[in-house]
Amino acid sequence: MTQAQRIEFIDLAKGICIFLVVTGHCGAAIGLPGYDIVRMPLYFILSGLFFKTYGGVKRLIIKKLNKILIPFVFFYLLGNFAFYTIKYIAPQLLITDARGIFDVFDNRQFFNGPIWFLLCLFWCNIYFALIHSYIKKDGIRIAIVCLLGLIGWWLGYKNYFVPLFIDVAMTALPFFAFGYYLKRSNILYPNNLDKYNLILAFAFWCVSFILIKTTDFRLSFHYNGINGISTYFIAIASVLSILFLCKSIKRLPYFSYIGRYSIILLCVHHMIYRPVKVLLQTTGIETINNGYIVAIITLLLSTLCIPICIKYIPWFVAQKDLIK
Repeated sequence: MTQAQRIEFIDLAKGICIFLVVTGHCGAAIGLPGYDIVRMPLYFILSGLFFKTYGGVKRLIIKKLNKILIPFVFFYLLGNFAFYTIKYIAPQLLITDARGIFDVFDNRQFFNGPIWFLLCLFWCNIYFALIHSYIKKDGIRIAIVCLLGLIGWWLGYKNYFVPLFIDVAMTALPFFAFGYYLKRSNILYPNNLDKYNLILAFAFWCVSFILIKTTDFRLSFHYNGINGISTYFIAIASVLSILFLCKSIKRLPYFSYIGRYSIILLCVHHMIYRPVKVLLQTTGIETINNGYIVAIITLLLSTLCIPICIKYIPWFVAQKDLIK
């Protein structure tokens, strides 16, 4: 497997992930047990898979400002512009828990809700960069990651609110770190077990399926909620199933394409599906088809946004660096 092929297989995994995110938000049920629990862990594990130090914490921060935080700020402000515009023009259409520009400090819900992930991912990178830079022994690193994960879980369990998703990043950090150590293993690279990729994918899916059917679990990163130790095993088994499946398939044109530019779909789809849903509800079509038409239209329009964003706002969709 060449470097390009390896990236294609990861792009495919990211494409499946963002597809599940968009369809889930649109209310289009996929019908696979536990599909909703795999989305965010897959994102965090894939992000950890490509963690780099960039030669120091300072350079890493600059890199993540460009690739994560600047897109977050841009689409957060764009979402709030839409929020205040609708609130002024047609307040009866504004059905949301978002309250305005200061939501990032006192609310877990934004008008452009899905971009919470970018802010959370930024903190995950900072946490892990500091741990990686100042702690040299893997055992101690893992212990600190687990401790931060436990603190994040406890904050969620007690329903304590921490601004800027700093607490959620703690809860997600073990998944991020799992991705980093998965990269250091031989699992994702050419090896003698590659011929068993489909078998391994099915085996991990079976583990996830059995746990889903026999245990109590809950995962809601957005609201920092994890209940049940089996949740971690379900999420990791499901992610490994998808990764082995993608490693076997390597590439599916549409999914690989949206996976490569998944940040664009993540940032734009919420502001597309909401007006689409309102429009279709007035005709009764969306209700009859249970969100599938909304999902199809949203995926189509969000995909069409990819070349537009790359051409006109590349600095805000992680394609070019704004800060040098």
